[in-house]
Parts: sequence; structure tokens; C-alpha cells
Amino acid sequence: MKTFIVCFLFYSIQIFSQSYLNVHFNNSTYKNAALSDLQKITLSETGEQVNFHMNDGTTVPENIADIQKFTLDDFQLGEPLPVELSSFTAFVNGASVVLNWRTETEVGNYGFEILRCAQNDVWVELGFVEGHGNSNSPKNYTFEDESPPTGMVQYRLKQIDTDGKFAYSDVVRVEVGIPSKFELKQNYPNPFNPTTNIVYNLPVDGFVTLKIYDVIGNEVETIVNENKKAGRYVIAFNGSNIASGVYFCRISAGKYSTSIKMMLVK
Repeated sequence: MKTFIVCFLFYSIQIFSQSYLNVHFNNSTYKNAALSDLQKITLSETGEQVNFHMNDGTTVPENIADIQKFTLDDFQLGEPLPVELSSFTAFVNGASVVLNWRTETEVGNYGFEILRCAQNDVWVELGFVEGHGNSNSPKNYTFEDESPPTGMVQYRLKQIDTDGKFAYSDVVRVEVGIPSKFELKQNYPNPFNPTTNIVYNLPVDGFVTLKIYDVIGNEVETIVNENKKAGRYVIAFNGSNIASGVYFCRISAGKYSTSIKMMLVK
């Protein structure tokens, strides 16, 4: 097992693009080495010691029993982060989820991608908020998710530096309840090319039809035609196979029926 661990680590260093090997010890201390400075890693004959062979000809031995884990990272442990994120919160506000976060200092902060995960551990980008570049004073940010799905929803930030490096925030979670009324929201983006998101809310279970029509009333596509549970839904519509122009999206659910106007611009 020990031989397997060291061999796996050695080949991982050659495969992955991270620039630092961080060695974490059982006493909560750590040591770092740039991958460019590390020639190879070997085990002693007894298997009780890991030897780190450096490009300058030196060898750094460590007892394998003292090592908790290895990590490969884009930054060296102990270096100050370019953006000091002091808080990140989320709360439900009506049909939306509002995200607030605060930085104390920023160095080369290009901005933040907002990511959401509602199911299957799949993270989806919702938008982008521009950073302040370099700042020595606190900065407050906010973002509103106007169409969150029902249930437990997770959010996190992907902070991006001006040089392209990035880091993820901790995850925040909120419980989004069932909507109180029928609603077909305006699609976003609008105008769109060629995809857009269509959002609708169902306060009760029922049969739902969602269709796209052109300006003279011809049906272009049926997006939904089935029973749906109460909740919030976001449907992606792709207009790559239709011409530019004005279209209407119409929803029917029980006695509720309404439509919105959409514009496809290619």
C-alpha cells in the first residue's frame, strides 16, 4: 500500500498542472515544494521513510508514519490569499435567493463567478460579478438568483484573479420552498442567441404544457407536455433551428394560462 501511494503521487506530479506539492503532517504542520524543484520521490528499503529528492542534489527524508496526506495545489500553503473573503451568506427573499459576500482586501481580483448546485452534484454558473482589482478597504457584493429550484440549494463563489488563477469559496446552503402562485417569468437572456432560460412556478401538482409560437400563431415547439410536481422550474430553450424574430412562449396549467414575448437575434 505504501509503495502504491508513493508511485501514485509520483505519477500524479507528472500528470497534473498544479505547481506545489504540500505535505501535511499529523501534528497539523506542513512543508511545501515547488514541483519544478522536485526530481523524484522514493521509499526507503524498510518502507518506513519517504525521501524527497530535489533538483539541487539534496534529499529531504520524512517518516511515513508522520505524514497525514499529500495535496497538489496552485498555491503554496502559508501564502496570503490575493482576496480575503470574510463572509458569504445566502437567504430566501420571496421567490429569489440573495447572496451577499464581503472582502477585506483584494489583490488582482478580476471577479467572481456564481455557481449553484441543486442536484446530482452538478455545479452551474449563474452569472459573474466584477471585482475591485486592488483594494485595501472592505468591499460588499450581492447577487440575486431570481429562479432557484425548489428544495435544498447550494451556492459557492469562484474567485478569479487577473492572471487567470482561481479559488473556490466555502459552500452555503438554503432551503427554497414551494411557490405560492402560478407564474411564467420573463425569459433570460432576452433578446437571446440561440439559447435562453424559461422559468415557471407551480404552487400545486398538475398537467403542464409549455409551447413556443411565432408571431402569426404557428406552433414552433412543445417544450413541456406532462404532469409536474409543485415547484420552480427552469427550462433551456435552444432556437438554433429557427429564424431570428419575435416569438411567444405560452404556458397552460389547469385554469392558469399566460404567455411572454421573446426575441431571437442571430
